[in-house]
Amino acid sequence: MKGKWVLIILGILAVFAIVSIAGNAKTIYVGPSEKYTSIQSAIDNATDGDTIIVRDGVYYENIKVTKRLTIKSENGSDNCIIDGEGKGIVITLKADGITIEGFTVRKSGRGSGFAGIKVLSNSNNIRYNNISNNGGNGIFLYASSSNNITHNHISNNYIDGINLFESSNNAIAFNSISNNDGDGMWLDASSNNKITYNNISNNGNGILLVFSYSNSIRRNNFIDNGWRWQVIFFDSFWNHWIRNYWDDWRIPLPRPISGIITISGSPVGFSAIPWVNFDWFPAIRPYSIE
Repeated sequence: MKGKWVLIILGILAVFAIVSIAGNAKTIYVGPSEKYTSIQSAIDNATDGDTIIVRDGVYYENIKVTKRLTIKSENGSDNCIIDGEGKGIVITLKADGITIEGFTVRKSGRGSGFAGIKVLSNSNNIRYNNISNNGGNGIFLYASSSNNITHNHISNNYIDGINLFESSNNAIAFNSISNNDGDGMWLDASSNNKITYNNISNNGNGILLVFSYSNSIRRNNFIDNGWRWQVIFFDSFWNHWIRNYWDDWRIPLPRPISGIITISGSPVGFSAIPWVNFDWFPAIRPYSIE
């Protein structure tokens, strides 16, 4: 009986602690006439759980987020721009549980190590952003898991739209990924990701998979990914392709995923091994993706 009362008391104390932390969370505003005129200065003076709201304008910054914060624009991505001025990474996420919402993120440095948004942590939300015209990748996940990337426009980036390296169990949904010079998406040693309801169009390749397994790729549109292949993969098996729309699919049979297949580095052909990488139920018409 005594032990039961101890557990009850500990539970009550935990509730009070959570309420106290929530009660201490504050909202910080950034803007030309606010106390903080740069996003980074607001981040530096925030604490875990705070919300930073950014007024309309163009912010020439390379920001690093090292706390669990919600950072969002006041009036959406058309009105609030973070511009890296052609150098470095525009936004780096280095803490778990961050939300980045409603920004145009542009002009990172040029090269594979740079990105509009680089994620080095877990369980973040990246949503309703316009990530475009970066000199590297649009979004780069490095050894990061359980992130949600939703409702973003990711276009005209010099390398890939979204690049995952050793990053698994992420959800990527309802994004428009288009006109990137490299691939719409590149998965390298990244497994168990859910890729659904994305519009992947006019990229070099639609999706490239390297040593990536058991990803669920469902109900996406693959349109005019033209200078190579809609999908290309190397030593990547047991991925699940279901009910995607392919603009180059014409026959009423399961659609083989076109591309170069390798087993342990040796090329074995230019179409899929049927039971391994096959869209068994391709969609007849494209999905409307908002």
